[in-house]
Amino acid sequence: MRQKENTLLYKWFNQVWNAKNEAAIPQLMTDNAEFQGIDDSLPKGAPGFQAFYKIFTAQYHDIRIDVEDVVSEDDMESARTVIYATHTETQKPVVVPGLCMIRVESGKIAEAWNSYDFASVDEQIGKKKAAS
Repeated sequence: MRQKENTLLYKWFNQVWNAKNEAAIPQLMTDNAEFQGIDDSLPKGAPGFQAFYKIFTAQYHDIRIDVEDVVSEDDMESARTVIYATHTETQKPVVVPGLCMIRVESGKIAEAWNSYDFASVDEQIGKKKAAS
């Protein structure tokens, strides 16, 4: 049986996002980590992710990320997650399913690939109508 609670990704989502602990970012991510699927203009590593964290938490609040499952082998982990949050501008709730995959180095995230359905957010907050 898989123990998702013992994985780095589970710790990441719970400590950084659910506990709202920005200080955990450099504890769980290397200073030169590379990440795909978020703002490409940000610097690498924990400092760049901290900048993304500030941007994201300004756009959304009441953030909770449920880790539904994690698969881990060797230095790779992949998690199926769902983001629940409130869009700050509209105060509307959003639900964003997605996947995150990481490569672990010395117990920290060294590379990350993120794929989340943020295209659906505009529809959820009423900025565009659903296709008929």
